[in-house]
Amino acid sequence: MTKDELSAYYRHLDNIVILRDNIFTERAEGRAEGKAESRTEGAINKSIEIARDMKNDGLPVEMITKYTGLPVSDIEKL
Repeated sequence: MTKDELSAYYRHLDNIVILRDNIFTERAEGRAEGKAESRTEGAINKSIEIARDMKNDGLPVEMITKYTGLPVSDIEKL
């Protein structure tokens, strides 16, 4: 193998390593985003559950909104 061919081969290997690292980084970021979305959904579902219990206990909608952060229209639908 000539010196130029060897140099091209090493550049090719470097490019493969960089590409692999980029793929792994994208996957890790995707998993992190998925976990964050899951936590957000879980928090919203918990707020809805609490609002439902508060409404069933007869608390005013304004108070439920204040403590859960849910809009009045969503609470009225419960």
